[in-house]
Amino acid sequence: MNNKIMVSVFGLFLLAGCAGSKSASKSDVPDLYLNPPNYEDKFVGVGDALRPQLSLSKTVATARAKAEVSRALETKMSTMVKSYLQASGLGADASALEFTEDVTKSVSSTTLKGCIIDKTEIKKGRVFVLVTYDATEARMQAKEATRNAAKKQEALYNEFKASQGFDALDKEIEGMKTSSSVCLLYTSPSPRDLSTSRMPSSA
Repeated sequence: MNNKIMVSVFGLFLLAGCAGSKSASKSDVPDLYLNPPNYEDKFVGVGDALRPQLSLSKTVATARAKAEVSRALETKMSTMVKSYLQASGLGADASALEFTEDVTKSVSSTTLKGCIIDKTEIKKGRVFVLVTYDATEARMQAKEATRNAAKKQEALYNEFKASQGFDALDKEIEGMKTSSSVCLLYTSPSPRDLSTSRMPSSA
């Protein structure tokens, strides 16, 4: 009997919580966030935040936008390096894995430092930020990261030089696309399910 009462009370709280929650409408979210632009010469990231202080909201939103670009480039470089190492027969040992991790960490670090704020909008106290990262700079830093990571391991470095591995990776990096650089994080349900739009974060 007591269990039934507890379940009923819990159900009422659950229903009340669902009834009280609201999804953000499209009018509350700027276009720069709903539909981030695609640039041929820039990587793009967007972020948002709602904090008690406007300055803190901008700081958090900017950090989230930069993190999106960083994650996207990390993924691109990790996939690229792993594919090359496997194709060349160097991808199975620990040194190759360490090399891949060093490259992606370096790329992530330089990306976070290299992103600049492109646009900022405020809707009902929430700050939305769009950042960009120059593609030429990104490619140059990625090339440098592969060389610096390889130098930490003499055998791997010599193998790269002997097999012209750096040239091969450079070509892959030069072909790295800026499209799909934004890693979208959705709430549930996402407005994209209804209108190809994304929801802002919950805080």
